[in-house]
Amino acid sequence: MFDQRHYVPILKGRDGEYRALQVTPPEVKGRLTPLLEIPPVPWDFEEEQPGKTIDQHLGRVSSKIRKYWGCEHPLFVDLRWIPEGEQMSDGRRPIAYVLDAAREAGLQLVPVVGLVREDHLEACREAIALDDRGVCLRLQREDFAEPGLEDQVTALLDELGISALQTDLILDLGALNSGEIATLVTVVLDFIRGIPVLGQWRSFAMTATGFPENLLGLPPSALSPVPRLEWTLWCRVTAAGRALPRLPAFGDYSIAHPQPSEVDPRIMSPSSGIRYTTSDSWLISKARNVRDYGYEEFREACRQLIRRPDYLGPQFSWGDQFIQDCAHERTGTGNLTTWRKVGTSHHLAFVTGQLASASGT
Repeated sequence: MFDQRHYVPILKGRDGEYRALQVTPPEVKGRLTPLLEIPPVPWDFEEEQPGKTIDQHLGRVSSKIRKYWGCEHPLFVDLRWIPEGEQMSDGRRPIAYVLDAAREAGLQLVPVVGLVREDHLEACREAIALDDRGVCLRLQREDFAEPGLEDQVTALLDELGISALQTDLILDLGALNSGEIATLVTVVLDFIRGIPVLGQWRSFAMTATGFPENLLGLPPSALSPVPRLEWTLWCRVTAAGRALPRLPAFGDYSIAHPQPSEVDPRIMSPSSGIRYTTSDSWLISKARNVRDYGYEEFREACRQLIRRPDYLGPQFSWGDQFIQDCAHERTGTGNLTTWRKVGTSHHLAFVTGQLASASGT
């Protein structure tokens, strides 16, 4: 499907991320394949029960993907946050429902499987036969140490009735910390060397992120740099592994931490902020909470950003245009969804360009 110049962003299924895909230009869309994680069913803290049925939660997934991503390019879809054993009201597994609805909508969805989601396999096997789009195998970091991993992978593909030629392989390292990068380079290279038939997998990518789980340690009303550890790791792996028969494509979690979070809205104090990607870090502005201070601090953060050399100008992405318009009071300040759209829009454009430059294309 793609080589190491391609980009695989893992998105958390937030409205701001969907809307960022909608404003992503076609030439950028063609250089990336998102992996969309369907978020958990929201929790009603007042009633102490799920806020939706599984049917309500998944009912608009295919229509949202069609609206915001379109039918021209493939997209990986992962239901890892939906509990095993969950069923739709008609008895179908959630993954079967999503793939059936996607087929009716004309979408090019590729289901994501792992080593521990047995309830997915029958539905994925049926989708593979109907759609002829294969599958994406996502191995987590904890899988790397599994005894007999190669045999487990072979057995999984046999059960699905496919080969490596029909499978996109993703090595997902999850959240990173700065002290483990040097060790991980060796671990990843050793793991890659042990992958059977490395050249035959349809595509091969490595994903990770250095984005913090929360922003509590960052000072308010300032642009603070946070290292993009996943970019550092990928660059070191690809540099050290030039003798390998194949190098992984780059993937990350965009501007989010891997673990989904849900906070009781009765006690949550949301704060506005910018998450602006640069060559080796994110510039993060965490304003004070909007309940007490309103949204205007976001406008001041935009003014700070456009004065910096890191700001790439309004023509760079939809998000960059919004940042400048907000700074000059040509538009409103938006809300939490807007800010996620702004940051994700810039990030997708930046990383695809960064990969093209790194690959000499």
